[in-house]
Amino acid sequence: MISLQAIIDLPASKSISNRVLIIQSLCEEKFEIENLSQANDTLLLQNILSSIKETTEIQPIQAEDAGTPFRFLTAYLSTLQDKLFLLSGNDRMNERPIASLVDGLNCLGADISFSKKNGFPPLLIKGKKLQENKINIDSSESSQFVSALCLIAPTLQNGLTINVNEKTVSASYIDMTLSVMRDFGIEYQKTTNEIIIPTQNYVAKKYCVENDWSSACFFYAMAMIADEATITLNGLQMKSCQGDAFISELSQSFGIDTTFKNNNCIITKTEIDNCQLSTINLKDYPDLAIPFIVACAIKYPSVQIIGIAHLVHKESNRIVALQNELQKVSIFLHYENDILTFENKMTECNSRTINFNSYNDHRIVMSLNLFTLLGFTLHFDIKNCVKKSFPQYWEEFKKLYATK
Repeated sequence: MISLQAIIDLPASKSISNRVLIIQSLCEEKFEIENLSQANDTLLLQNILSSIKETTEIQPIQAEDAGTPFRFLTAYLSTLQDKLFLLSGNDRMNERPIASLVDGLNCLGADISFSKKNGFPPLLIKGKKLQENKINIDSSESSQFVSALCLIAPTLQNGLTINVNEKTVSASYIDMTLSVMRDFGIEYQKTTNEIIIPTQNYVAKKYCVENDWSSACFFYAMAMIADEATITLNGLQMKSCQGDAFISELSQSFGIDTTFKNNNCIITKTEIDNCQLSTINLKDYPDLAIPFIVACAIKYPSVQIIGIAHLVHKESNRIVALQNELQKVSIFLHYENDILTFENKMTECNSRTINFNSYNDHRIVMSLNLFTLLGFTLHFDIKNCVKKSFPQYWEEFKKLYATK
């Protein structure tokens, strides 16, 4: 029997923090940001934005493995007139496609070229005044392309109308972007396939960043595989702009109740769950997906997952990564036609000590760490990659009081 108890201090949302940092740079007046994320991605973006110089010489910018900052910077830098940038990332970042965003920005009048491989970073960006006001964007690979365009849209001379395709992934993150922009006075119109943002000014205001629902998902996954759990997650908002708050609704089918008290979220599991769900679509929730998939692989292998094709373009090819690593504990993931199914043969796993590869992917590591609760001894080749989103993860995980 696995019983979990803990009071967890969650990090601030890096997703919100990254959006607010871009808005802060676009806003004519300065404002204070409270509870800014200390995740590596956010600190990197903050340092890059503060290091941009008033020069016409080429400025090299290294975005490392930070996907969201890279996409946001691609749009932001393209608007900085008479400046020249070489925007690059690490080896994995330079394998992640960005042609849809670059082509869209160039249609608006930007001057962006691929300095090595067509369709991929690094990018040579010459800042210009963007005058066109309509764009069609393929958002089937990443919603960040749309969010990047939304953030700069109010500052463009003629505003921007964005037409998105029906295959948009992670749509909840576009909604988050627009919600944060609205907090800074931006008005917009949104329909199923169109976002209209007129020219207007961001209104400076002191802003407090919410704590991170994406990080909360790991503790929900722990509760899913536990027999009993009472876990308090500090600083989560019930009415949140973060799409991953959906985990509080989804987890109900797995015997988990969520309540809120004094701005804290309390998740409890006290009854034997009887999940009746057969197919779950995670198209809009890529960060929720990884811990949820691992929890289902462990305890709910009859569930099948759809809507995860875009996971191949993340910090690692997350589908292949999970397939490779879970087979080490005799769990086999079968993925075909965007349908993921599970074959759990953990009873045939002879070793209780597992060497996992991290793929230098924070969410892979934190998700695979669920096996610690089952009595496995885990070794990762890289553990500190969790700093990308949850710097204090290991300290918070140690707070769990688990009995078996």
